[in-house]
Amino acid sequence: MLEQFQYPIFEDDMGREFITAYINAVNNFYEEGKKKKNSGIRFTSDMVKEWYERTYNTKCEFEEDMMFFDIYTEDANRAWQQGVRAGGVVDIPTDEVKIYPCFAAHEPEKMQRKERYFEETGLLQSQIILDSQGNLVDGYTSYLVARAHGIQCVPVRYGRRQIVRASHKPGGKLYSWELPGILIDRVSAGDRAVVRTERGVRTVIVTAVEECAGNGPEPLRMVIRVKRKKP
Repeated sequence: MLEQFQYPIFEDDMGREFITAYINAVNNFYEEGKKKKNSGIRFTSDMVKEWYERTYNTKCEFEEDMMFFDIYTEDANRAWQQGVRAGGVVDIPTDEVKIYPCFAAHEPEKMQRKERYFEETGLLQSQIILDSQGNLVDGYTSYLVARAHGIQCVPVRYGRRQIVRASHKPGGKLYSWELPGILIDRVSAGDRAVVRTERGVRTVIVTAVEECAGNGPEPLRMVIRVKRKKP
């Protein structure tokens, strides 16, 4: 279903029938986007108008008609892109990948190894992962390799990052660590996380779990594993 689409309340059956048809039509764009996996498609109001006139053998010449097509086109494009992201790995133009300042400010590790892998195989060694707004949250080295070799489109998938706020003792100062993908949505406040610190491996108490936008001041160390609190 199209995310964040609010179902309006209409007083009459005709209004409810119209909005039901509208939602069904927009959700068809979601399903087609999921099937086609092409994030480069953009629909315009003129395209929608032409399709409508051809389908219903009518002419739309009033200003109110174009206002409707503008709204419908915006929802259709949004639904299509959501469908593309739900469909798994897709190719997008490299220039469309957005980079948070925290990535650009730090020299990534293992660049030589990633370069060597690309030269030997012609492939990017790690996946490029974007958040829902198109910001890179993982795979920065692959992105740099692609840019360095003039690759115009890169395979990406859409995902999430989470961090834990945790302390070494109850009520202590909070520090942050990132959760590996396998632990996303599987950690709660009160759990004990095994983490790597400047002083070696330690166990910390999780105070909170938060979504990570990737725009923090520096890259975070990963949680190693979690000891869940007893029920």
